[in-house]
Amino acid sequence: MLGQGCCRAVLARGPCAEVTRCSCGHIHLAVGPVTLRLEEDVLRALGHTLVEAIHQLEMPHAPVHEAEAQEPAPAAAHGAPTGGWKQ
Repeated sequence: MLGQGCCRAVLARGPCAEVTRCSCGHIHLAVGPVTLRLEEDVLRALGHTLVEAIHQLEMPHAPVHEAEAQEPAPAAAHGAPTGGWKQ
């Protein structure tokens, strides 16, 4: 629900997602029925992570070792804030 006096401008729209900026400064990422409210730096970090995932999907399949699958990716690698998830 938009706050009193808020309005959104569409930044990008595709067949399965839409990104808008609210006049109060929040970025909204809508994917199907789910909308995430993000700060701009988190949206940028998410974008880098998605590009990396797509790159990995395009590479030939290599066996994933269990230890590698459980090891978390470094958060600061793409300028994401450190200290865990940011809401």
